[in-house]
Amino acid sequence: MGSPIELKIEQLVLDADNPRITHSDGQQQALQKVVRDQKTKLVRLAESIVEHGLSPIEKFMVLEVSPKPKRYIALEGNRRVTALRLLTNPAAMSGLEMPNGMQRSLERLAGVFDKSAIEPIQGYEVESREEGRYWIELRHNGEDQGRGVVDWKPIVAARFRKKEPTIQALDMVLEHGGFSDDEAEAIRTGFSLTTLRRFIESKDAREEMGLVVRSGQLRTTLPGGEIIKPLRKIVQDIANKDIDSRRFNKTEQMVEYLRGFKKADKPDFDKAGTERPVEGLQKGEFTKATKAKASKRRASRTERRQVVPKNCPVNVTDNRIGEIYHELQRLKLDDARNAIAVLLRVFLEMSVDHFLENNGSSLKFTPPGGRERFKQLDKKLAETVDLLVSKGVPRSHFAAVSRSLSVKTSPMNIDLFHLYVHDRFATPSPGELTAAWDHAQPLFEKIWP
Repeated sequence: MGSPIELKIEQLVLDADNPRITHSDGQQQALQKVVRDQKTKLVRLAESIVEHGLSPIEKFMVLEVSPKPKRYIALEGNRRVTALRLLTNPAAMSGLEMPNGMQRSLERLAGVFDKSAIEPIQGYEVESREEGRYWIELRHNGEDQGRGVVDWKPIVAARFRKKEPTIQALDMVLEHGGFSDDEAEAIRTGFSLTTLRRFIESKDAREEMGLVVRSGQLRTTLPGGEIIKPLRKIVQDIANKDIDSRRFNKTEQMVEYLRGFKKADKPDFDKAGTERPVEGLQKGEFTKATKAKASKRRASRTERRQVVPKNCPVNVTDNRIGEIYHELQRLKLDDARNAIAVLLRVFLEMSVDHFLENNGSSLKFTPPGGRERFKQLDKKLAETVDLLVSKGVPRSHFAAVSRSLSVKTSPMNIDLFHLYVHDRFATPSPGELTAAWDHAQPLFEKIWP
């Protein structure tokens, strides 16, 4: 039988066989699949966690997979695990494919996230997957004649939330309007509701769009594919600052604007039917909105086959360190990510040690009242940079690597390297590894001129 358990964020790992994303080969791929599947929904979840904490009515269902260090697969709660991992270790995003707006939002949230307000996390540990299967099916397979979670009808949900009609309209447009992830994120973070609210609160403007408001609920007789047309156009124009609240002080101005729409942006009232709340419109009712042309895919660091770029001006003179460097030059990112991560960590530390010793610096220190011990890598890196600056190299030359020592979003963060070496659940990605090298290369060039 299972039992309650208290968990820490670092003890939680994603389920590689999570039905939401199908099978994954390792944690990095599982993380990428959840990000790709959830997109901006993951941002909304992260916002909720930062602002309100974890839901007290939904525990994590976990299965132990490692006794030392303690690690638990989240059989139930993978979306939350993904959000928590990105909030506590935003550096992991550097190796993931995600829209720029989504990444910026998650990095902003990570900057204010306080994990002490979340931990310890309440969970329920089961002894096998089979033990948890019944409860997971009950949670995700609908009402099941009352055994599972009985969803609220749209009118009940609206009554509970008391969400104003303007928000109901905006949510529908963001969900079904065909905006790209970056466009939707920009609207969520910088959109002014004042202008849209004037359209929704105007009875005459609503009639032009096929909308009515009853008891605080936005309703329509049109199918989703028709009602989305004028609303999407309005939201686009507001987001692009083509219209604003100063332009629409009178009802006549709003009606004239709506009547000036092209046919493609006007609803077809011949398709009217039974009146329903817009929050109850089914996804299948919405015609596929025209999406903005995809921007040209930017060249990615992961397009390099090796972590060391060709023609890299680094000339290692030490035999042992030189062997490691040549292995880094030959190993392919797609075939040997874990080996490259460990070698990169070793090459970095050995290069720094070599430089410090050749310049008369000790690799050890004695704390007050303590015994002699070796310096940490971040301390040695800082001393190396200071020595190079004292030799006339501009400090700005090392801005990236210096900043990378402490910034959690940087792939050169010391803690991330430690995870690659010591945590069997931390899987480096080609993007993280090439970014790490690129940040450190100016330093390597000065150590090995």
